[in-house]
Amino acid sequence: MFNLNIVQVDVKQRIGTVGELEAVLGTPPEAVMRKQVDALDDGCRRLLRASPVAGFGYRDVDGVPRTVLVGAVRVVSARRIVVPLPEGDPEPGEGGGVSFVFLLPGIGEVLRLNGTAVRAEAGSVTVAVEQIYVHCARAVLRSGLWEPPRPVAISAAGHGRAPGAGPLADPKVAAILAASPFMLVSTWGGAREETQGGARGETRGGARGEERGGDGGGDTSPRGDHPGFARVLDGDTLAIPDRRGNKRADTFRNLLVDDRFSAAVLVPGRLDVLHLSGRAVITRDPELLATMMTGNEQPHAGLLVTVTAAAVRSGAAIEAARLWDRERHLDPDAVPNMMGLAAQHLATNMAGGVQGLLIRWLTRPLQSFPVLTRRLFAMLNRRSMASEGYAGRAGNDQRAGRAVRVAEVIAETAEATSVVLEDEAGEPFDFRPGQFFTLAVEIDGRTVRRPYSASSAPGSSRLTLTVKRVEGGLVSTYINKRMRKGDRIRLLGPSGSFHAAEPSRRLILIAAGSGVTPMMSIIRASVETTRITLLYGNRSEEDIIFAAELAALEKEHEGRFAVRHLLSRADRSWTGLRGRIDAPALRRELTDDDGEFLVCGPAGMLTAVREVLDELGVPEERRHEEVFTPAVSGATGGTAQRMTVEPYGTIQVEAGQTLLDAGLGAGLPMPYSCTVGSCGECRMTLLRGEVTMAEPNCLRPDERDKGDILTCVARPLSEVAMEADYGGSRTWPNRT
Repeated sequence: MFNLNIVQVDVKQRIGTVGELEAVLGTPPEAVMRKQVDALDDGCRRLLRASPVAGFGYRDVDGVPRTVLVGAVRVVSARRIVVPLPEGDPEPGEGGGVSFVFLLPGIGEVLRLNGTAVRAEAGSVTVAVEQIYVHCARAVLRSGLWEPPRPVAISAAGHGRAPGAGPLADPKVAAILAASPFMLVSTWGGAREETQGGARGETRGGARGEERGGDGGGDTSPRGDHPGFARVLDGDTLAIPDRRGNKRADTFRNLLVDDRFSAAVLVPGRLDVLHLSGRAVITRDPELLATMMTGNEQPHAGLLVTVTAAAVRSGAAIEAARLWDRERHLDPDAVPNMMGLAAQHLATNMAGGVQGLLIRWLTRPLQSFPVLTRRLFAMLNRRSMASEGYAGRAGNDQRAGRAVRVAEVIAETAEATSVVLEDEAGEPFDFRPGQFFTLAVEIDGRTVRRPYSASSAPGSSRLTLTVKRVEGGLVSTYINKRMRKGDRIRLLGPSGSFHAAEPSRRLILIAAGSGVTPMMSIIRASVETTRITLLYGNRSEEDIIFAAELAALEKEHEGRFAVRHLLSRADRSWTGLRGRIDAPALRRELTDDDGEFLVCGPAGMLTAVREVLDELGVPEERRHEEVFTPAVSGATGGTAQRMTVEPYGTIQVEAGQTLLDAGLGAGLPMPYSCTVGSCGECRMTLLRGEVTMAEPNCLRPDERDKGDILTCVARPLSEVAMEADYGGSRTWPNRT
C-alpha cells in the first residue's frame, strides 16, 4: 500500500523543470502542435452548436481557480463566443486566460478552446478565441463516458472518511471520487506564441513562460480512466495518474509556471458535480505510480494535488442537457468528422513547401471518407485501449465479487443440482447457516446474477449451493444443464438475515421444494447440538432434495432430528403424509409454540404459516422467513426522473430503468445482491416521491408500511429520494 509519507518527504521525485518533464514524457511532435487554429471555421462552429455542455476553466476576480460546467455557448464571430455562467458562480477576471473542453455526447473526441475573458456581464462572459483544436478520443474511451451505466467498485469503506480532516474527508466527496472515471482539469501559466501558419500555440513548454514570467494562459484538459482513478491519500491530498498521450502535456507545462489547479469531477449518470481547487505538483515517484497501474502499464507521471476546497454541487448544465440519456447522443453523421477536421487544420498550418504538400496528400482521405475514417480510428483506439488494460470495460459486471471454481456438480434430483465451489485463493467460506450467496454467471456473453442459499455448513474450503431448475429460468436452467466441473464464476456475499438466533433450544424448520436448501445448511451445522424438526413439502417422492442424507441424519440422530415429509402428488406406494403445507396441515403438525421457527418457500405457504403461528402466539422474535420468488419485470415506459440518495448525491434515472441500475451505474453506494427482488438486500427507505415495484417480491407488509422499497425492482413515477442506511446486518458485496 502507498506510504503517505512519500507525499511529504520524497521531494526528489518531483518534476520541476521542462528538462525533467521532457526526460519523462518526451517532446510533442510538430504535427501535434500544428493542428490548432486561431479562429472558428465552419467545422468548429458546427461542433460548438452541437455541444450541449462544456467544461470551463477560469480564475475569478480574486484569483481563485475554478472549473465549472456550462451550457451551450453562443458564437458571435470567428473570434468571439459568449458563455453562460452557472448561477451563483463568480465572474472571471477580465483579461485572464480561460479554457474549455466541449463535450459531444456519444462521440469520443472533444473540442478544446483557449482564450481570454474580454467582458463579463449579466450571467455571461465574452471570450476572445485564441486556440481551437480537436482532442483525441483516448480520455473519453478510457473512462467509458458514453457507455451504458455499469456497476463500479464501491464498498461501504470506500465512502467513509479519508485519513485526516481535510476537504476530501467529506463522505459526499469520497463517494464521487471512488466512482468517477472522468474529470476536467484546469491550469494556467504557460505563455503563448504565434505558430507557423498563423495559429496561436502553447510554447514548447513553461520554459519560455518562465523566462517571460507567463501571461496566465489557461488550459482545461480531459482525464479519463478506471472508476476511482483519482486516489485519495489523506484528507487534503489527491493523486491523479497521467497515462500515455500525445506528449503535448499542457497541464504539466502550466504547472511548472503556476501551481494553481482546479477540476470538475463527473460520474456518468449523476446530476451533481464535484468541484476541486488547490495546488498541484508533478511527481514520478515509482512507489506511488506502481499503485495506479492498468494491466501491466504504469503511468509515466502523476499529479499530487493539495486540495484546499471541495464542494459537491448540482450540475444544472448536465441536467438541462440530459447528458446521460443515450437517446440524445449525437449521430456521428450529423456533425463534422472530428479527425477529418483535425487533419484539415494540420494541412492548413503546414501549407508551404514539400512538407505541406505531403501533409495535404496524406490527410485528404481523412476529410473525404468520414465513415471509413471513423471505423479506422475506432479500430486503432480499441487496440490501443486493450494494450493499456482497458479492454472489455462496458458492462463488465463479471469483475464483481470473489473468484471461485466449480469443483463438483451433483445431480440431487432430476430438477435440482448442487454445485460445489472452491475459492481460487483457497480461502474458507464463512457465513451464518441460512444465508445466501449471489452467483454472477456469464451466459451467452451476458453477466446475470441470481441468489442461491448455501446448503453446506460454514467454515469449509468448499461451498455448496443447491439450485432447483425453474421453468423458463435462465440461470437455474444453465446450472442444471450446462454448468461443468472446472467452470470459473464470480460469487458475491454472504447476504441475508435468514438464520437462527444463537443459542437456540429447539428449531422448527418449515420448507417447500428448494426452500430446503438454507435449512440443509442449518441442519448440517446444528444437528449435533440442537433439537431440530423439519416439515418438508414436495410434489412427489422423486422431488425430495437431499432425501438420502435426510434419512441418514434422522437415523443417526434419533430423538434429536426428525423429518416429516408432505407430498401433494404422492403415488400409491407412499406411506407418509399427503397434501400441501397449508393451514390445516400446520395446525395438525404444530402443536405448541416451543422453539424458533424458520420458514422458506413460496408466498402462499408463508401466509399460511403466519396465520397458524399467530394462533399459537409465537412472538415475532422467534420467527424467521425467506421467500425466493423472482419479481416479474415492471413496465419500461415512463419518463426520466431525478433520484437522490441521502447523503451521497443526485442522479438521473432514465425511463424504464430501475433505481438500482441507475444508482450503481452512477457510483452511488447502494447495497444489493440478487437484482430480481428475491433477497431484500437492496432495501432502502423512500423519503419522498413515488415508485412502482415489480411483483411478487420479498418485501414484507410491515416493511412496505414503513416506506421501504426494493431498488432492484423499483422504477420511479416521480422525483424520489431515499435514505442510505447501511447499519445492522446489511451486507456490502465486495465488488473489487
